[in-house]
Amino acid sequence: MVSPLLEVDRLSIAFGGIRAVAEVSFSVDEGEIYAIIGPNGAGKTTVFNLISRLYDPDGGAISFAGQDLLALPGHRIPAAGIARTFQNIKLFDNASVLDNLMMGRYLHHRANLAQQVFFTPFTRREKLADRARVEEVIDFLELQRHRDKLVDGLPYGVKKVVELGRALALEPRLLLLDEPASGLSPEETDDLVFWIEDIRDELGVTVLMIEHDMKLVAAVSDRVLAMNSGEVIAEDAPGAIQAHPDVVAAYLGA
Repeated sequence: MVSPLLEVDRLSIAFGGIRAVAEVSFSVDEGEIYAIIGPNGAGKTTVFNLISRLYDPDGGAISFAGQDLLALPGHRIPAAGIARTFQNIKLFDNASVLDNLMMGRYLHHRANLAQQVFFTPFTRREKLADRARVEEVIDFLELQRHRDKLVDGLPYGVKKVVELGRALALEPRLLLLDEPASGLSPEETDDLVFWIEDIRDELGVTVLMIEHDMKLVAAVSDRVLAMNSGEVIAEDAPGAIQAHPDVVAAYLGA
């Protein structure tokens, strides 16, 4: 039997005595699109921050590709094969789209300081390889006309796509998307459906996302985990989740 790519086991954390996440367990298989839903304050982003090692849990375990993620410091998580986007966009506003995506290639640099200072043939080949990979991402996300524009002047929806592109430039094995449709127009959300599916199908990247847009969740997700008040209340296929009485109660406040 093949082990899941990501395993979260009884993960817990409290802030000021309040349990933000309480013994949450789930697993994500390689090649899966897995969604986490729930009302505001359910603990969804906290789970992402624990997987990303921005927080240290009070208890539980996280395994990725057989590796104990809790044994790694946060700055080594991207090198382990995990990239993420954020609910609030985090880009370099005074840099171009191309430069922002190139920054996503830093993990793949092997040239030492001296090689970089003297721009040796090895460094030159490395830079060319980085540029080629970034150009592939630009084509994939249809960002060609924005390539040389400063991020600061771009529409919000385009900035979301640029952040997605920077994460893909890392060449992750697992991509964490924190509310990717937030602030997008219906047309932009429709594009996102195709991109998420293509990220899995064409790039071979497993996707774990937090999302409030249930139309998007239903369109792309293989399985859905529903949370409320830091706890798991259901896990099932998208259609079954939307009809689950505990999920309905959590969203309607019953």
